[in-house]
Amino acid sequence: MSLIRKTAIIFGLSIAVIRAQPEPDYAARAMEVTAYIQEHFHDKKTGLYAGRIDKRDPDFVWGGGVMFSALVGAAKHDRKWEGAMRRYFDALDGYWDDKVKIPGYEPAPTSGGGSDKYYDDNAWMVITFADAYELTRDRRYLKRSSETLEFVLSGWDDQAGGGIWWHEKHKDGSKNTCVNAPAAFGCLIVARNDAKLAPRLIGQAKRIVEWTNSRLQAKNGLFADAIKVDGGKINPDQLTYNAGLMLRANLALYHQTKDVAFLDEAKRIGKAAASLLDQKTGAYRDPVKWSHLMTEADLELYGTTHEAYLLERSKKNADAHFNQFKAATPEDLLTLASIARELWLMSEISRKP
Repeated sequence: MSLIRKTAIIFGLSIAVIRAQPEPDYAARAMEVTAYIQEHFHDKKTGLYAGRIDKRDPDFVWGGGVMFSALVGAAKHDRKWEGAMRRYFDALDGYWDDKVKIPGYEPAPTSGGGSDKYYDDNAWMVITFADAYELTRDRRYLKRSSETLEFVLSGWDDQAGGGIWWHEKHKDGSKNTCVNAPAAFGCLIVARNDAKLAPRLIGQAKRIVEWTNSRLQAKNGLFADAIKVDGGKINPDQLTYNAGLMLRANLALYHQTKDVAFLDEAKRIGKAAASLLDQKTGAYRDPVKWSHLMTEADLELYGTTHEAYLLERSKKNADAHFNQFKAATPEDLLTLASIARELWLMSEISRKP
């Protein structure tokens, strides 16, 4: 008699096999987090979201972009969320500065004519508005995505051999992976939705990727955080969102050019990202405000290569971050919106056969 059968008899069990645990309901989890945000952070009067649960000041546009992406995820699951998405899109106009030569989003609500814009903040808006367009086919989203991309690309110059500055007024004097990577991907997501712009934007994306590789990519395939333009000093910190957006840029270049070298590079970055994991938990060591963007990249690469490790890694991150929400609910919008976005992405994968 086998050990399993003996154990079953001892405990009076009638089953002969131990069933696997059911797959978590990621959509239900995502809805729980999103509903919490709507209840505790949303200002119905202004249409904006507070930055913290204990303060009612609107969040900075970085958090706003992540929150908008969470609403896009919710609308993909249930179209009734499209209304909330549209209302927030309109409310975000309070950050849009059109009283300057090249309009863009200021970090906080503005009366216009400002010069404190961050190119990376704007790059995130390019991506999430294009995502909203692909869901709804509402051309307002694509128009604003394209307009915002023009501001982002205006941050490129020849200092340090090229690259886009982090900040409009060159705060910190740096050019960072966190703007160049989403800028490259932003070019490509707009390009796949606008045939007229595609040739120019694909070329621009290649140029940004080449510059970022030459100046900021480390030997292990991952990316340093930034380069100081004056003197060329490198900040070698390797962060998840930098790897994630460079992975997505390479993957998008592969899909749009059919050049397998870009797919190979995306896969190399995906493998290298294992060094960014916490070895005890299997989740990324970075805070979710950064790491959810690497999870998104893992899922996107999984959709192309179907390598099991990418899905397993994504599940570990989504589970860890939901458990974080349940154990000690974060008090800031950016963290909560990042968790919601990650869970909505997991729910999309779970729905696919």
